[in-house]
Amino acid sequence: MSIVTLTTDLGYRDPYLAIVKAKLITQLSDVKIIDLSCDIKDNTISDAAFILKNALPYFPENTIHLMAVKFIVDTGNSNKQNNIDNTRYLVSKYKGQYIICPDNGLFSLIDSNYNEPIYQLYYDGKAKHHFFLKDIFVDVAIHIAKTNKVEDIGMLTTDYYKAFQFESFVTGNILRGKGIYVDDFGNIITNITEQQFNEVVGKRNFSITLPGTRINKIVDTYDEVKQGQPLVLFNSFGNLEVAVNGKSALNMLCPRDIGTKFDFNLIIEFYD
Repeated sequence: MSIVTLTTDLGYRDPYLAIVKAKLITQLSDVKIIDLSCDIKDNTISDAAFILKNALPYFPENTIHLMAVKFIVDTGNSNKQNNIDNTRYLVSKYKGQYIICPDNGLFSLIDSNYNEPIYQLYYDGKAKHHFFLKDIFVDVAIHIAKTNKVEDIGMLTTDYYKAFQFESFVTGNILRGKGIYVDDFGNIITNITEQQFNEVVGKRNFSITLPGTRINKIVDTYDEVKQGQPLVLFNSFGNLEVAVNGKSALNMLCPRDIGTKFDFNLIIEFYD
C-alpha cells in the first residue's frame, strides 16, 4: 500500500482536489490518500512548511508528500523576486520519505541544514503548469510508488531557492521569538522551543511580555486559567504556544494597527 499526503491551497469547494485524488486512485488502486492540509491561505509557504515538518515524524517510510503551494511572484517586476522560478519542480527523499514541491524554499524551511539530494523534475508541455499538482506531481508520485526511484525522472541540482524562518535569539537576559503559525483555534505557535527555553532560562524566574499583559508561568493545559485569560504552554510539537482559554489569542492579543500581515513578537525576560 502506498501513502500519499496532500498539502495544497485548493480548498474543498471546487472539484480540483477530487480530480487529483481520482487520478491517484485510478493509477494506484491500493493508495491511501491523506489530506495533510488543503486550505493553505494566501500562498503562505511557511504555514505549509510548518504543517509538513511537524507531520513527517508520524508517517511511515516511503510515504509520498505532495506539497503544492507556490509563491506569488510579480512577473511585472524586472528583477525576479528572490530568483524564484515557478516553472521548476523538485523532489527529494528526507528521513525516508519523499517530498515533491515547487521550487519555493520548502526544504530549507523544514530543515535549515537540509543536505539531502534534491532533483529537478523533468516534464513536457507548458500547459502542465496550470494544474501542476494533477499533471506533474501525481505522475511523479505514481512513478515513485511503483519504483521507489527518483533518479530517472529528475536531474540532481544544488540550484534551488532557499528560504529561512526568523530564528529566536538571546540578547543579555532577554530571549526574543516570533509567532510562526496560527492554528484554527487562534493559538499562536512561536519559534521558541521547549529545549531552547530550558537551556536559556532553565529554572530561573522569568516574565513573558505579550500585548497588553505579562505572564510569569508556563502551564500544562489550557484549563489551568479562567476562560478568556491568556496563557502560554509547550504544545505537542515542542513549541511555546500563546493561547487564550476558550477564545482566539490571535483576535485578542494581536494589535489591529499593523496591517493585514501577521507579525507577533514575544519577549521573555529572565533573571535570578
